[in-house]
Amino acid sequence: MLNTIKWLGSICIICSMILTASNIYPYNLYTAIPGTLLWIYVSFMWNDKSLIAMNFTALTIYMLGIINSIHG
Repeated sequence: MLNTIKWLGSICIICSMILTASNIYPYNLYTAIPGTLLWIYVSFMWNDKSLIAMNFTALTIYMLGIINSIHG
């Protein structure tokens, strides 16, 4: 089960990277958030503090980007 969650999260993040490279904004952010949330879950299951910190930081940055796209 955890392996499936990792793969789904990775696929979402890879799709987000493709959208970013194609300058498709803000859909790149909307695609990255589910993947990041899945990786946060995996990070907690692994009790990996560095992955937790990195993914919460990424989630914060993505959310700021979405807020800026809505209000900007």
